[in-house]
This record gives sequence, C-alpha cells and structure tokens, in this order.
Amino acid sequence: MVEDRIGHRYAKSAFDLAEEKNIVDDARSDMALILDIYNQNKDFADFLKSPLISSLKKEAVTNALFEGKLKTDLVDLLVKLVVRKGREMYLPNVAEAFLSIYDEAKGILRGVFTSATPLPDGVAKEVKSLMEQKTGKTFEMEQGVDPELIGGFTLKIGDTLFDGSIATSIRKMKREFIKNN
Repeated sequence: MVEDRIGHRYAKSAFDLAEEKNIVDDARSDMALILDIYNQNKDFADFLKSPLISSLKKEAVTNALFEGKLKTDLVDLLVKLVVRKGREMYLPNVAEAFLSIYDEAKGILRGVFTSATPLPDGVAKEVKSLMEQKTGKTFEMEQGVDPELIGGFTLKIGDTLFDGSIATSIRKMKREFIKNN
C-alpha cells in the first residue's frame, strides 16, 4: 500500500537520525504517543484525513496539540514536515512503521494473548518465557479476555494467529460433521 511505503520511508529516516543522536527510546515514546492520540481520538483522525481543512489550519492544530508533549525535537520536526508536505494523513503510518522498525532493531516481538478467562500471573509468565525461548527475542504480551472462546486461547503476533480455542475446535468439528453427512 502507498500509505505503508510513505510511512516506512519517513519512519526509517527518523529512526536512523534518532540512532545517530542516541535518542531512539525517546523518539519511540513520542511515536507511541502520536499513535495513541490518533487511535483514541476519532475527531483527530478525521481532522487529519479531511481535504476540506487547509494545510495551514492542520499545521496550527498539530503544533498546538503536540507542543510540550513530545520529548524529542526530531519527532516534533518530523510531524511539522509531514504536515507541511500535505501528508498528514500518513502520520499514523509513520508512527506505526517507526515502532515496527524499533521493535525489529531491539529484538522485540509483540503479541496479544486472549483467553476465555483472565490468566493467573504464573501462566502469563510461562507463556512469555516460552515465546522468548522459541523466538530468541524479547516477547511483550498484551492480555485479553474473550468469554466467547469458551476455553483455550488465541495468540496473535503480527499477521499470524495461533488459535487453540475450544470455540474454533467446535466449529471445525461441526463443519466436518456436516461435510461427512
């Protein structure tokens, strides 16, 4: 997708500069903040995408929104550049790509573990430890609860979904039963 390529180009350049200046962790924090604001505020997302709002207005609003909130001048200047170039709708793509590049560089793998009931702390630590042993990377795991799974779990890492839920097993058995009758 065009958005991903544009986002990756800006993010890669920003990441390289952040490494040069030894501010990668602060820049990561800034990018996470931008993405959080975008994801949590539909009005802001619509604002960035709107062709009816002038670039000058978008520049003024984004400057005011992020003023004093960003830890690095690098990310502040990047936001201003992206908006000034009329590519503000790609800002979340830039932030996502930066976070992805950061994780790759630091050897971090992120996933979402969902179970029918909350996991006891010991089980969550075991899952984390097992994933770190299998991948050789640091595994950061979000936990979710979905009672519709009935039992078992799902683990989503990037675009890959490991589905060990009872609900999926029941659906598969039902399909097989219908197919064989």
